[in-house]
Amino acid sequence: MQHVAGVFQGRLASMTLKFAAKVFSFCMGPRKRSLGSYDDSSSTSRAVSVTRKAYVSPYERCVQMLERLLSLPCIASIVYPLLIDENAHSADVKDPARPLRVLFARGCTLNILVNELESPFIATIDLYERAGDGSYESHQIELFWRGCVDAGLVSEEQLARVQDRYDTRDSECLELMLATVSVVLDQLLRRGRCGLVDPRYIKPRDIYPTVHTGCGAPRYAVLAAELSRTEVAYVQDLERLVEYADSASAQIDDSEVDFDAIFGNIRAILALHRTFSKRIQYLAAMPLSLQLFGAAYDGLLPMFDVYSRFCASRECSQRAFARAVPVLKLLDSELDAEFDIPSLLIRPVQRLAQYPLLFQSIVDAMYEQCATMAPADQAEHVHVVKAAYAAVDHSKHVLTRANETTREAANETQQAQFAARLDDTADLQGLGRLLTSGPVSAQAGREFEDMEAYLFESTLVVCSASSTQGSRAARIRRTISSLHVTIKSPGRRRDERRRSGSSVASSTLHSPVLGGCSPESGFRLPSIDAGCALSLNSPANPLSSPANTPLGSPLAHTPLSCSTVNNLLASATANPLGSHSSLTTLRERPLVKFATLDTETDAALARLTVRERVPTSAISQVSQLSEVDGSLRLNIQAMMNDGSDVMLVFRRLSREAAGVWTRMLQRAVPLVPVEESVARANENYCLLVNPRFAPLVLGRKIQ
Repeated sequence: MQHVAGVFQGRLASMTLKFAAKVFSFCMGPRKRSLGSYDDSSSTSRAVSVTRKAYVSPYERCVQMLERLLSLPCIASIVYPLLIDENAHSADVKDPARPLRVLFARGCTLNILVNELESPFIATIDLYERAGDGSYESHQIELFWRGCVDAGLVSEEQLARVQDRYDTRDSECLELMLATVSVVLDQLLRRGRCGLVDPRYIKPRDIYPTVHTGCGAPRYAVLAAELSRTEVAYVQDLERLVEYADSASAQIDDSEVDFDAIFGNIRAILALHRTFSKRIQYLAAMPLSLQLFGAAYDGLLPMFDVYSRFCASRECSQRAFARAVPVLKLLDSELDAEFDIPSLLIRPVQRLAQYPLLFQSIVDAMYEQCATMAPADQAEHVHVVKAAYAAVDHSKHVLTRANETTREAANETQQAQFAARLDDTADLQGLGRLLTSGPVSAQAGREFEDMEAYLFESTLVVCSASSTQGSRAARIRRTISSLHVTIKSPGRRRDERRRSGSSVASSTLHSPVLGGCSPESGFRLPSIDAGCALSLNSPANPLSSPANTPLGSPLAHTPLSCSTVNNLLASATANPLGSHSSLTTLRERPLVKFATLDTETDAALARLTVRERVPTSAISQVSQLSEVDGSLRLNIQAMMNDGSDVMLVFRRLSREAAGVWTRMLQRAVPLVPVEESVARANENYCLLVNPRFAPLVLGRKIQ
């Protein structure tokens, strides 16, 4: 009984809290969402709520426009036959913009709407006058735009942004016409000129349905709705970005900000996806037997090349935007120039990579749905799965093309840098176009060295970077070999460091140019920083003081020989911080600062020396296998014209880098994969053979 009473009291308390919350919300009333705008006009400044209209996709805008035009008696008789033809059209994808393009291309229908604002009679339209090129419709559209400008429905700046304001097939022209006609219809609605739609008419929603998914919707329908929803959100982001670009270009001079470099061809991408999104929304609302997603790319596949240009100029856009951020931050805009604009500029790249995944998930869901059907029904839905597969292939083709264009643009820049860094310009003859490049660990003799490899269409070049200052070890060798080091007792060195403030108290420079400089000459080393000491105090050192020499007595200044320096470096490498090390660094960081150069300066001064040139036509085989540490190794073997064999071994390659090198080698050389039994187990082993050398490599010919 106590347990039941406790449960009853808990439920009663919960019901009381819910009732109190409802009473509180009823008393307070509905609240609007504030976007943070501020009103300083009143004495008591308060936040002003801004009501933003819900976003309407291009597909919905066209359907709503058809519905509104049917309610206008003066033009309904012209619109309805177009809908009849569209309904009878047996296309895989029906575009609601198609009847509107046909309607607006007849300029007289647009003028009917403008004149309906003033009078029900068409009195100001010259039905017989033609334009200078003999086109009657172009003249009517020109009259329409002239009347809209005079009525304040559209501005000259908006017309100037449209490339061809007479061609309704242009996406920007159609969008501007839709926006202008929508304003005209709003005014006609306020004047009571719009009536009821004839119930005998076919409803536009029956021809162009919208997506509706309930709780029990199949998985393929849910995924199709997700594709449609994300596509609409993507078009909205593109429109926001273009709107921001127009607003910024109107407020800022082009000489201060390079808008073409920042935004690139984002308008062309928006024009493409206004059409593509309409097709996606239409197909997503269809039943399974009519969801032919491959038809969404019909006629639009060549237009997706705009992504190749956008992705190739991505790096240039980032640099231009970084320079323009201080100016863009001063603009009056809802979008933050430092955070919102970069996220919007990367959206086309992200969306392009999402299409293969989205279409592949729809294919998998269609397979699951077809698996539950009868054999007869499965045969009827085979074409649907094939169409979805076609969409996957098209999206991958577009993505691959964009990646290739981006890589080609990067290779052009890399090839120019390669030519500038090369010691001997004669090595540039007959290389061809650069396919790929990157740092590799290549075998030079018996050891592996860090080198740079460049694969051209006709030649594989392996270079070693030779800075004007040399490598770090070489710089340390030159620094130490030019020093005359005096052995002093620890106490005396400590006292002199306190007096002089330097860690090297009595060191002189022995240079073939300057000659030997004594301590009395006043010449000292560059400032190394206090706390870094070089001392030679190992008992095994041949320059250490003999047993009968008092500790602290100065020795003669003797230059260090090359063999001595090598022994010192070997000992320092084996035990860099040991008490008996030949090279003792009391503080390591200042010594590194003294011995090395700045990274950017070192990269700018780095030169390339060609170590090996292999014609791609001489490459006989390429093998790939995995290393113990998980990296991959490429063995490239070539048979030169003089009869010699060249073996290039690239180690410590990542899986991605090895894949790129293999693909580019197959592009430069006709390599064919060959299955070969390997004695040792290597899961990543593969062998590619040039058919020209197959009889020598395999002892047989291959096709």
